Amino acid sequence: MTSPPAYVERRPGRTRLIPIRHLHYQVREWGDPSLATPERPPLVLTHGWMDVGASFQFVVDELARVEGDTRHVIAVDWRGFGGSTSGGVDAYWFHDYLGGAWSTSRVSACPT
Repeated sequence: MTSPPAYVERRPGRTRLIPIRHLHYQVREWGDPSLATPERPPLVLTHGWMDVGASFQFVVDELARVEGDTRHVIAVDWRGFGGSTSGGVDAYWFHDYLGGAWSTSRVSACPT
């Protein structure tokens, strides 16, 4: 009996670390920032509690199946999750999350 094949990404992503306010946020991206237009802005995905940005791989693959590889997609690991650093604490104020989300989406929309 053979095992079923492992999941194969349809649209592989890449990761990078973005330094913001003494932390490093890990951002996973699919596609190039040059794909963004006013009619098709970057799609920014944020995960829920105890999750990571890489969990959106299935969503990105389905989106690519439906509309092709025509969109720049960004998924951020919240501070303290995935590959992002925590800054040595385990609780944050809402404005900390909001500031991190705004900053990473602004920086991620720019070419590497």
